[in-house]
Amino acid sequence: MSDFKRIAIIGVGLIGGSFGLAVKERELADDVVGIGYRDETLVRAEARGAIDRWTLDLEEGVSDADLAVVCTPVGLVPEKAIAAAQAMPPGGIVTDVASTKEVITGKIEAELPDGIAFVPAHPMAGSEERGNENATAGLFEGARVILTLTDRTPDAAADAVHYLWERLGARVERLDVAAHDRIVARISHLPHLIAPALVNAVDEASLPYAATGMKDTTRIAASDVRLWVDIFRDNRLNVLDALRAFGVELESIGEALERSDWAKLARCLERARDRRQGLSDDE
Repeated sequence: MSDFKRIAIIGVGLIGGSFGLAVKERELADDVVGIGYRDETLVRAEARGAIDRWTLDLEEGVSDADLAVVCTPVGLVPEKAIAAAQAMPPGGIVTDVASTKEVITGKIEAELPDGIAFVPAHPMAGSEERGNENATAGLFEGARVILTLTDRTPDAAADAVHYLWERLGARVERLDVAAHDRIVARISHLPHLIAPALVNAVDEASLPYAATGMKDTTRIAASDVRLWVDIFRDNRLNVLDALRAFGVELESIGEALERSDWAKLARCLERARDRRQGLSDDE
C-alpha cells in the first residue's frame, strides 16, 4: 500500500504522464489529478489513463491532495511548488523532478509554510521527446532517483517519497544537494551542451551525410531548448567547471594531433574506451 491517497501531478508531460501511468498501473493512489495549462494536454493524459481527473486551477487541484509532484520545466518549479504548498492541507508533501537542486530547493524552502514538507527529487530518466503522448509506465523501471534532502526535510516525508519511487521500480539514492548538482553537471548537463556544439560545428555541406555515429552522438541536441537554458542557468557554475574539464581533454587530444603523437592519442582513446565499457547501458 502507498502512503498517499490523492496525488496531484503539476505538469502532465513526458515525466508527469509517465509518473501518473506508473502510479495508476501499480494502484499506488486512490485518485490522481492532473494540473496544467492546456485542456487538450490534460484530456489526452486522462484518455491515456495517466490521471483520473484534471483541472487548470492549481489551488483546486491540490486542495485535497496529500502529495503534489511538480513536473514542470525547471524555471517554473519554485513558483508551482510554493503555490501548491500554500494550498495543500496540513501534512501534505510537495516533491519535484527537476535536474537541478540547490537553487530550486533554496527558493522553495524559504517560503514553505508550516505543516508542509518539501522532498527534492530527481529521477534520472527521460527522453528528448516531449509530451504525454510519449509517456510510458515503465520509464522509471530500473532508473536512479536521487533525493537531495536538507535539514528541513522531515524524515517521515522523505521515507514516504523514497518508498513511492521504489514501488515505481526505481533505485533510490540520497545525496547532498551540492554533490548532486556537481555530479549532474558532468554526466548530464555537459553532454547537453556538447551535442549542440558538435552539430553546429558541422558545415552545411557536410551535415546531410551524417550517419549513425553522428546521429547517435548528437541525439540529445533535439531536446527542449527552453528547459535546458533554465537548467544551465540554475547550475551555471558547476556546468562551467565541467566545461573547463572537457576543454582540458579536448586540448590534450588536439595537441596529440598537432604533434602527430599517435601514442598519446591512442592512450586518450584507450582510457575513454575502458571507462565507457565500465558503464552499464541500463543506467
